[in-house]
Amino acid sequence: MLKVFILCFLLTQILLAAGYIPKNIKEEKVLESYREHQLVLGLKTSDFDNTIIDNQSLNTIIEDLFKNYLGLNVQIVKGNWSELLAMYNRKEIDILGSVTQSEERKENSVFSLPLYDDSIYLATSNTEKYDLKNLKNLNEKDIYVTKNSIYTGYLKKFLRGNDIKVNIVEVEDSFLEQDKIFLTSKYNIRGWENIIKIGYLPDISIGLQKRLNDLAAIVNNALLEKYQGDITKYLEKQSNVIYKNKFLESLTLEEREYLNNLSQVTIALEPNNTLSYYSKDLKRFVGVIPFFIEKFSKRTGINFKIINDRNNNWNNIYNDFLKKKIRVVPLPENKEWNDDIIFTEPIYKPTLYKVSSFFSHNTKIGVVRGSIEESFVQEYYLKNDILFFKSYDELEKALNSYIINAAFLFDINKMDTSKFKVDEFMEIPISLGLYKSDEILKKIINKGIKNGLSLKKLEEEADIMKKQEAFNEYQHFQLTNKILYLLLAISTIFVMISIYKILLNHKMTKELKKDLITTLPNRIEFLNFINEKKDMKGFAVVVDINNFKELNDKYGQSSGDDILRIVADKLKRIFKNQNIFRVSGDEFYIFSEDEFLIERLERLKKEMHSLKLSYQVDLSIGFYKNNNKDLETAFKYGYMAMEDVKKKNNFYYIEATEDLIKKKEREYSIKSLLRNKNLKGLYGVYQPKFSIKSKEIIGAEALARWSDEKLGFISPGEFIPIAEEINLIHLIDYKIASDAINFVKNLKENGYINDNFKMSFNLSMKSLERDDVVSVIKNLLKENGISGDYMEIEITESIFSTNLKTTLEKINELKKINISFSMDDFTAGHSTVSLLPLIPLDVIKFDKGILDAIGTKGDLVASNIYMALVGLIKDLNLKIVSEGIETKLQLEFLEKANVDIGQGYIFSKPIEDLEFIKKLTKKIQALNRDLYFLLLLSSFSI
Repeated sequence: MLKVFILCFLLTQILLAAGYIPKNIKEEKVLESYREHQLVLGLKTSDFDNTIIDNQSLNTIIEDLFKNYLGLNVQIVKGNWSELLAMYNRKEIDILGSVTQSEERKENSVFSLPLYDDSIYLATSNTEKYDLKNLKNLNEKDIYVTKNSIYTGYLKKFLRGNDIKVNIVEVEDSFLEQDKIFLTSKYNIRGWENIIKIGYLPDISIGLQKRLNDLAAIVNNALLEKYQGDITKYLEKQSNVIYKNKFLESLTLEEREYLNNLSQVTIALEPNNTLSYYSKDLKRFVGVIPFFIEKFSKRTGINFKIINDRNNNWNNIYNDFLKKKIRVVPLPENKEWNDDIIFTEPIYKPTLYKVSSFFSHNTKIGVVRGSIEESFVQEYYLKNDILFFKSYDELEKALNSYIINAAFLFDINKMDTSKFKVDEFMEIPISLGLYKSDEILKKIINKGIKNGLSLKKLEEEADIMKKQEAFNEYQHFQLTNKILYLLLAISTIFVMISIYKILLNHKMTKELKKDLITTLPNRIEFLNFINEKKDMKGFAVVVDINNFKELNDKYGQSSGDDILRIVADKLKRIFKNQNIFRVSGDEFYIFSEDEFLIERLERLKKEMHSLKLSYQVDLSIGFYKNNNKDLETAFKYGYMAMEDVKKKNNFYYIEATEDLIKKKEREYSIKSLLRNKNLKGLYGVYQPKFSIKSKEIIGAEALARWSDEKLGFISPGEFIPIAEEINLIHLIDYKIASDAINFVKNLKENGYINDNFKMSFNLSMKSLERDDVVSVIKNLLKENGISGDYMEIEITESIFSTNLKTTLEKINELKKINISFSMDDFTAGHSTVSLLPLIPLDVIKFDKGILDAIGTKGDLVASNIYMALVGLIKDLNLKIVSEGIETKLQLEFLEKANVDIGQGYIFSKPIEDLEFIKKLTKKIQALNRDLYFLLLLSSFSI
């Protein structure tokens, strides 16, 4: 047994030493991805964050969490709060070691679980010049606050509420202005007396840039596992050190010498009272007094030792004290005590309660013998009227049976107060009693008592612990009863179990085959059906409820269940005697051998539209007429048709024809390629952009093309909508961006282009919304050694439907590296010129729609509209690209309209890289030829 224990202990130590263990594969991948890059962690240089106690500070704990426990590659940056916040806002810092939560900061950050709570104070070390005990003394004073601190808002609110006018002075670090009135955290001024509390702050947490959202969950796990406890212990130690130093500074030379020579101070505590009692669970004394003694020792260095037995009553403790077997005893000041006893300042002031019966009219008073309460009762009542009891339980029984009229006790939680009248008898100060010879020790203890211990907090801790123990005891009692009942039940169940199993199995078998909401056969029964009846001929019908999730979320689950029952009832009635199943949330499968399927579907459509509900319920239905396929395949084809219905307006049902099946199978194959990131057939082609005036190539647009070994050529009209549907369009955008940047590199290295050349590529809004878009583009430019000056990103008007603030931040990040932005397909949708100034654009690309009207009957109207739009865009100082130029007439019009750049089949269709280079080469050769003739002519003239 000992070997097993040692082995478990060693394994635990190994696990703890090994650092953070990911909870799942996702966490493991997240950590691996972040370990590949360096993260910047910002830590404050304040004394509070950097004070070393037992080889730890708040900063070293946070640093250890990220570096050692999570194993991340972390660079530490230290500075004052203003510097760190500015760097964080510029995204030069990824993580702030500690930051106060706020709604404003939540827009760009994610916060960990709380590290600790905080509150803010006005304080000063200059007690001669400033008196902060009176709020009016603040009027017209200078108040020093840290720049960009969230504290300032709370201060202003406080000042407004108290009608105080001050001059707020912003500095780099307000704590450096201690001789003036300054605003600071409670942790910077523990033990200070000349202070004013302003209020509580939101929680202090670790702040992470929003893109690190997946890392935040792992940080929270690390805090729960280890670091919240470490921080709490550290703050307790820090508090004790501060108060101990303050306490030692308050001592005289004589008192310090006395304290240095002081050995253990023995103290005895009452074992069965609300102020102190012996905990069986913890096997030690707990309560307000023991908690006070424990914390008092840490804050003063006085070593108290509890020596009494847990079974001692109060009289025995007091007698041992008088015999000088015990040096200190908690006592209420009372004239009955021995004259040789001296008392410290009160350490606690509990209330003594008088609990009286409503009905008894006798004069007897009850008290527990040997308790502190006894001495006070004897002072106020005649001895003949006092009855003594061994325990509080006996005291309550006597009160219930009217043996006594009233009982005295500190802890009314021991009594059922609903049956009695409860009065606060008196507040009794509890002090520490010492011998008269211990006068110096008394003075030392009195200075320690004034050292900032929160007795209210100690009382709350004691109360929580007492309630927890009572709850544990109740649970133990409940568990014992449950075991007895369980044994009795087992003996009964054992006799009936065989009969019960037979009945239960029969019922479960029947119920397992039914959907609980609609009572239709469920998916299990459907799978049995298609296996057993695989060769049946007829119609495989798939029914789906449109927008069921939205209806369920909007109107509640009960409404969702009602919709399912309504649809199921309609299907049962219209497809009577057919095979109907509910196979998943909003899908029903029907196999019908009836030839009149269309008539039934029309009837279903009519009845669904006639429903009188507060919301519209529509269905999408696909069916396949099965003659020679197995049922599983037939329903697969029916499902394909149902999916197609969902994409079309004004359709209710569609048959899965051969063409539809081929189209859907091709679509599934494209989805599979995208999901498996099999993009080897995806490549870029380049459509030249020409100067309208000079007809020279000045740039190109990179466009996506796809050729697959099995599927052949895949049109952009096929794969782009599919990629957008399954949220993988970024794979295409990033691949074409990579090809385009690499192509520019080749063109530049071979001298085919000059510095004015612009290569554009498209970014969909879904790609632009991704957190990694900026880093991906930057890395592609860095890997290829290409400046952003050569690149242009084309976006569409759908940008206005995104989170514009976040999107603009990304656009501005990319513009910082000189990438241009153009608005594509302008005039194709709901173009609004007034919205264009919201985005830092360089170029507007006109869609070919209006241009196509040039040279037709609508020529004059189209020309006027086009010219007007060109004028508006030129007023915004933006360049214009006209795409889709196909005729000479259109080109001549654009020259007159003063359009800058052209793109279209009149110049060139989209072409592959080698053909594009040929076009550039021809142009270069032509330029060289012209230059040659010019030189030749000049030589003749000479």
